[in-house]
Amino acid sequence: MPHLLYLGPPDTTEFVQQRLGSDWKVTHATTEPAADAAIADADAVLDAYMVVPFPQERLSRAKQLRLFTTATTGFSHIDHKFLESRSVPLLTLRGERELLKNVTPAAELSWLLLMACARGFRAAIDDVQAGVWDRNKHPGMMLRGRQLGLIGCGRIGQWMSRYATAFGMSVAGYDPVLSPWPDLIDKSELIPLLESSDFVSIHVNLTDETKGFIGASQINRMKKGAVLINTSRGEIIDEAALLNALKEGRLSGAGLDVLTREPKIHGDPLYEFSRQFPNLHITPHIGGFSPDALRYVLDFCCRRLNSHFGTHLND
Repeated sequence: MPHLLYLGPPDTTEFVQQRLGSDWKVTHATTEPAADAAIADADAVLDAYMVVPFPQERLSRAKQLRLFTTATTGFSHIDHKFLESRSVPLLTLRGERELLKNVTPAAELSWLLLMACARGFRAAIDDVQAGVWDRNKHPGMMLRGRQLGLIGCGRIGQWMSRYATAFGMSVAGYDPVLSPWPDLIDKSELIPLLESSDFVSIHVNLTDETKGFIGASQINRMKKGAVLINTSRGEIIDEAALLNALKEGRLSGAGLDVLTREPKIHGDPLYEFSRQFPNLHITPHIGGFSPDALRYVLDFCCRRLNSHFGTHLND
């Protein structure tokens, strides 16, 4: 009987066990100590949480590991090179276009952050909760006629372009590898996009090439008063440069679902800034987290596990 270490929301453990079937033993974990206790005799890992990192030290304890799979497209928290050295396959959702094309929560959160920044949502809510009713303190930015700039025009970027078009915005996009090019997005080079966009939203995978891709020089080329949205990975942005741009008022706001230091945010400069200044909206990496969407991709992952181990799926 293969043993699966499953990392994900507790209320999905029964679903995973049911989909895998009685041929499997499933151990659930959400913390590093729990993962360490279970990984030693795990035959496979299914990670749907991205909270527990898997460096070489942790993976080296998994003496009988035969497969590592994720219910995510990103895997920056996993030492994939060590897995490769052990001949352990790493299966992610990256490239699974047919599966992912209708999984929209990450795009929806990106759009929510954009709108929250445009309307100063946090500040307005905080005022009302404090008993202050003063509409003059909270002027909003009309979206119609504004430009959305997309860095990365794949699945999520294309959903963002649909939302923006519905709101009467123009859309420019930078993506040097995408083909064919989407109809709703005007192709642009990076610097012209930054200089002309009222909102810039980042939708790229974290790789060696994209780490630090949006640095101080790029942020300084952004249109004064623009808004930056990042729901990809914190490491893609120079966070110190972003913080300076917010402090100096060169950017009017930012919406982030990711931080480089997550989940250990206490003492993080952006987090500390957001506690005093409501033009920085931060959410706890919830972009792809929706129970219905999660079960959809978990079902796919369970099919992968059964196929790899030759076990039988519960249909």
